[in-house]
Amino acid sequence: MTTAPLPTSADARLLTCTASCFLAIGLLIPTVPRYLTGPLDAGTGTVGVSLAITGITAVLVRPFAGRLADRVGRRTTTCTGALALAAASLGLLAADSLSLFLACRIVAGAGEALTYVGLAAASSDHDRPNRAINHFSVAVNTGLLVGPVIAEKLYALAGFSAVWVLAALAAGIAAALSSALPVTTSAPKRSALIHRAGIRPGLGYLASVWGYTAFTAFLPLHVATLGGGDSGHHFLIYGAVLIGIRLIPHRLPPRIAATTALIVTTLGLALLALWPSTAGALCAAAVIGTGQGLGLPAFLGIAVTGLPMTERGSAVATTTAFFDLGFLSAALALGALAQTSGLVGGFAVAALVSAAAVPLVIPLPSRRRTS
Repeated sequence: MTTAPLPTSADARLLTCTASCFLAIGLLIPTVPRYLTGPLDAGTGTVGVSLAITGITAVLVRPFAGRLADRVGRRTTTCTGALALAAASLGLLAADSLSLFLACRIVAGAGEALTYVGLAAASSDHDRPNRAINHFSVAVNTGLLVGPVIAEKLYALAGFSAVWVLAALAAGIAAALSSALPVTTSAPKRSALIHRAGIRPGLGYLASVWGYTAFTAFLPLHVATLGGGDSGHHFLIYGAVLIGIRLIPHRLPPRIAATTALIVTTLGLALLALWPSTAGALCAAAVIGTGQGLGLPAFLGIAVTGLPMTERGSAVATTTAFFDLGFLSAALALGALAQTSGLVGGFAVAALVSAAAVPLVIPLPSRRRTS
């Protein structure tokens, strides 16, 4: 397979495609739990089941998405995933039972995996891959952050059906915009489902995701116990810093950026554990936002550096699969730990996990030649 770097005129379409795709996903973040516990009367426990089913499906599909991206092309992979997201959202219009609802979430998990891998691989094909991956991650976060806000407003005005239709429309637009992605001209004979180049940065990403999960899942409870009211300001600071870091051009090599990301995330989690106050939580939000802002582009950069384009889809798929593994393992482990050792104990363990992963990505000293 040979692909040319994305032309400058296609960059905006690629980013718009990414933002539209993840807007479709973001629109469902607040409404899926509300629909489960409302019209379906399924109970709060099923919210976790729904998240787990979607995440497990994404983990299982990602390796095949990587192979598809390498053998058939970024365009086909992304378009297929976006159409699956649209179908899953439209299916919710008829999901009047828990089984039908969960079936839609399975399709959505597959769609998320296909679109993410296709779009991330297309970004890695750019003539300036580090910058393109950075911009890709900004578009992903923009869609995920804006989606819930729009969904809440739209739900209040027109109900669930309007949200499902808008999510399907956003995914359909993403499918149409996927024409900005490179075209495959010839497929490689073999493409690995699990790429070795993605394993070490993937494990580093998993450790970083433990920090992300500890912060996002348990910060509201932490702030409440401190008497600080709601945690909205903390998440606002976190999101603003994360986006800001990714928008700032930098020339850090991926390994240095990944090492910095894990160390800074460790420091932010340590702040939560060692400075249990509202001010400490606000500072920790900014620090963790910095670490997370540096993280994903760096881990993907490590995975694809030096690889031919015919292998980057598989490497991206392998690396990003560790997000789902990290989120699920961290949610289960930290939830159990919080019950026995308290929230501070959970933050401390997440900090140790982030610190332990530094040797996986730290730059190796260059060997000097001996004369």
